[in-house]
Amino acid sequence: MKTPDAESGGVLIGALLISLLLAMLGGVAMNLAMTETAASARHMEEKNGLLLAESGVEQVVAWLTHGDLPLPGGAPAPDRFTGAAERPDVELDAARPDDNRALADLGRIVRTRLYGPGLPNGFCTVEVTAESGSGVRRTVSLELGRVEIPPLEAAVYADSQPNVLAHWGAITANRPPSPWQYQVFKAYARRFGSHYVPDREGRLYKNGRMDPSAALTPAEVFGSKAAGDQRGLVFVDTLDQQPPAETNLVTLVLDSAYMEGTFFVNAHVILRPQGRGETIPALSPPTETAPALASRVPVNLAGVTIRGVLHASGTLRVEGQPRVFGAVTAERGLVGSGLLEVWYNADLGRGRIQGLPVVFPVRGSWREWGN
Repeated sequence: MKTPDAESGGVLIGALLISLLLAMLGGVAMNLAMTETAASARHMEEKNGLLLAESGVEQVVAWLTHGDLPLPGGAPAPDRFTGAAERPDVELDAARPDDNRALADLGRIVRTRLYGPGLPNGFCTVEVTAESGSGVRRTVSLELGRVEIPPLEAAVYADSQPNVLAHWGAITANRPPSPWQYQVFKAYARRFGSHYVPDREGRLYKNGRMDPSAALTPAEVFGSKAAGDQRGLVFVDTLDQQPPAETNLVTLVLDSAYMEGTFFVNAHVILRPQGRGETIPALSPPTETAPALASRVPVNLAGVTIRGVLHASGTLRVEGQPRVFGAVTAERGLVGSGLLEVWYNADLGRGRIQGLPVVFPVRGSWREWGN
């Protein structure tokens, strides 16, 4: 028979063991919590670095699109990228003061490299390394393809040119084949823009869905509410969705006060804008002695009807006094009593077309890694 003292000692030892076990479990829980917190913080830092690197890629795309990649002396970007990761064609490094100024607005972008693509349909590889506030680095790379668009080197392409004024660009007879081809732009529209099929009454159906309830008027497709309301690439197909010929072209009336975009219209077009148009900013062409961007003079053009390109595969009948900043092509001639005034956009001579990307991500080429 145990004495009361022995029983009390046994209870005390049991309590101590339980307390020790609880303390050990608490320590383990605390360590797990601290580890989880550290892992979570690390994950957030990696995420921040990744987001910064992605923003760097987006900035490079914008630089290539607008032709202002920050290179020493304002040099243009290479026409072909053939370098490798260890020998890039273009490298911006934050360790260099001039490069750091170009990268500072993106956050802590450590390095940006552009070099040759690894895929046959690539244009270049963009590799961006970014660093979070605690020094965690993430690198992403992406291959870009290039949209190959033939340049428009004249303000007006048309065989007959009654009542046409061209500023900053030439008027060219359209006897040779148009630099813009039906099949090429049809494919671009399906990938990057909008594709419409007309009926014989001039109503338009997106993606060829010939449902009367889905019919749109030309004003709904082409009209912009104000300057900056970009319609992108708008491709209007022929009646039978085959290359344009005399028998498959409908007649469309474009009477919106203002239209902004790239309009490839496989139809006869009547251009008679109703309204005063918009005042838009524009840049004069570069001079022969100073071809750089600095030689282009900013101006405001008032009463602009179309900002972009109007390409008509049929005849273009002009009524009133439409004004265009961009270029106009009429494959089957210009007719009508109206006065067409075109201010040529010199960017078209470099293949930079409003509503079409210059570069685009190549599917399956995205990679990312850490330090």
